[in-house]
Amino acid sequence: MGHDRRLIYRDMKEGDEGEISALIRRLFGKYIAHTYAPEGLAEFKKGVEPSVLLDRMKQGQIVILAVSEGDIAGVIAVRNGNHISLLFVDERFHRKGIAQALVSMAHERARAADPLIRDFTVNSSPYAVKFYEKLGFCATGPERMMRGMRITPMRGAPMG
Repeated sequence: MGHDRRLIYRDMKEGDEGEISALIRRLFGKYIAHTYAPEGLAEFKKGVEPSVLLDRMKQGQIVILAVSEGDIAGVIAVRNGNHISLLFVDERFHRKGIAQALVSMAHERARAADPLIRDFTVNSSPYAVKFYEKLGFCATGPERMMRGMRITPMRGAPMG
């Protein structure tokens, strides 16, 4: 799948939160922020503060990182057992299978914790809808504004 040999996947650990927050904020600003209303921007930014990311990990949410030569290249976070709440990959690593690998790993982890979990849900940004469709996700409703954020609710399980 075109993985970089120097790429490793690991769980988030204390101390990663600042770099994860910076990566998410930069990518969000570049690809998604222009689709959000002001209250959505504020809500999103609050949710990716380093302390909030650290709390997610401490609460037992699945948070998996892709790391290349010591730098965080991508992150996925899953809450409530099966809801993808964050999925970001640095643009230098786009189209290398990293996001797909993160989704697959998170799905395996979720199923190991709860064998009844089949599908993941996600409130996709407009930017990511096509990516999720390629993974086999389907929209479960029309695009809408949710607390100032433009989202398409989707459901699916990673293929492969």
